[in-house]
Amino acid sequence: MKRTLLVTAVITVLSLSVMAFGSPAIDDGQARKLINSQGCKACHALEAHGGTAAPSFEAMRATLSRTEIRLQLINPEHRHGKGRIEDFSNLTAAEVDALVVFIKPEPSLGGTSN
Repeated sequence: MKRTLLVTAVITVLSLSVMAFGSPAIDDGQARKLINSQGCKACHALEAHGGTAAPSFEAMRATLSRTEIRLQLINPEHRHGKGRIEDFSNLTAAEVDALVVFIKPEPSLGGTSN
């Protein structure tokens, strides 16, 4: 329980710092390579290509905050997809940032990023 709270607090602080200082610079190609190399499209569709077992990247973009996306990638239980596959704790912090910002890019004027 304490570990879950600590991990959630750290992720929240990181998310708030990104909100305060802007998104990390990302390479769109890096995020796309990660999506392919990590097998994400086995379950998630991107631009109408990929699986249908889980929400598309476009649906996640519309419904999840950056914090929620980050928690889905790196979570205290080390599980992803409701326990169906392992989490992505093998990714570096920069890779997680790239995926989070790719899935939930900077909003247009008047929007929110979180």
